Amino acid sequence: MYYILNQNGQIVAVDPELLSQLAVDNVDELYKKLSLEEITIQLEEGKVVLTQNGQTRTFSATKNPLTGILGELTLVAIDADTATVSDTISVEDEIIGLSDESSLVSETDETASEEEILSLDDDALFELKDDTIDTEEPVTVKQEETAVELEDELFDLIIPSDADNAIANIKAEVDVPTDNETTPIYVDIETISQKIGISTEDYNLFLDEYIDTALTLEEALQSDNKEEQTDALHKLSHLSNVLHLPYVEDILKQIDNASETERDTYIRSFFTTLGRLTTARFEEEKLTSQEAEQEKTKEETSSATEGRTPIDLSDVEPIHFDFQLEEAAKDLSLPVELIEEFVNDFIVQAHEETEKMLAAYEKGDLETIQKIGHLLKGTSSNLRITPLSDTLYEIQFNEDIDKVPELVKNYWGHFLSLENQIKLISK
Repeated sequence: MYYILNQNGQIVAVDPELLSQLAVDNVDELYKKLSLEEITIQLEEGKVVLTQNGQTRTFSATKNPLTGILGELTLVAIDADTATVSDTISVEDEIIGLSDESSLVSETDETASEEEILSLDDDALFELKDDTIDTEEPVTVKQEETAVELEDELFDLIIPSDADNAIANIKAEVDVPTDNETTPIYVDIETISQKIGISTEDYNLFLDEYIDTALTLEEALQSDNKEEQTDALHKLSHLSNVLHLPYVEDILKQIDNASETERDTYIRSFFTTLGRLTTARFEEEKLTSQEAEQEKTKEETSSATEGRTPIDLSDVEPIHFDFQLEEAAKDLSLPVELIEEFVNDFIVQAHEETEKMLAAYEKGDLETIQKIGHLLKGTSSNLRITPLSDTLYEIQFNEDIDKVPELVKNYWGHFLSLENQIKLISK
């Protein structure tokens, strides 16, 4: 039997025979028991020590290095026929026998039920590239948080060129974005994807899944149960570090340290920031000579197309579709009031970005139109406004500047329908 460790000493794959030895049904159940320290798996020189229910079993084992697209891995092969079992001892005796350097689970962690440990389907996948912890030993939540904090002091944040958004110090107070802040926050997808060893397409997928996960954990972030809130913060912090998301880690720290009266403000800041994240670069970049020539051609084409008849949205009629806040809230496991707040924020953002889209059309700037379509599509999709998201999808991937007026009017008709429905609900 065997299991596989990633470069940070974390288990990423397990042989079914080992799962059977541990009396667990699947990998998800194993991760839960490891996090609760109901099971520990320790790799030592030439052996593996399994501890479960007060019983310790020791097996001979060998380590075999592996190299692949996921980085440096270690295959631990266990000889099942070499097991030695120590006498069963009580939990109290185990605690007395541990040294000060051993990993201890707090009373809260020991008594926490499995239902209170929030699960995330893609945790194991994200953890393949987590560089926040460097140990082969099982760690408690508190130890892992300490490791993350130490790593954060050394981690170079990817800071946009916008000076208003700059962070002078990793421990400095984070400026809380206001509801009308919509300036995109650029995520350097090329650099980050290469660093963590995945494709840019997979990174975009993981980013969307992170935002979905954040929405499902909103209730836990607002919970008065400190343990539940801490678990949600730890999970979101852990994954934001894996994805190297700018600003997010700092705001999560502010939520953790905030008073009850300040917490909602920082939680709103967190979701506002997620809505501004984009992997499409808006700001000007330093161009190579070949790119500069392409840019020159684009400018000449843009100049030739300037003077296009502006798109008039004043006569666009709403295109009705049914959007139910209750259904979106149920799908996302969030309060209806919170979904309504997010939708209102999106409506403000859409008005501002649509103005930019219209201006870009007059300049013949199809690339900017596509990027704005991508930005708005992501937010509307996350909020489950599917008909509107579909219209923005068409704008994002449209390659014909002459089709833009028709597509924008179709989008705007759906948007007006959404806006009218929300106005009626808010009265």
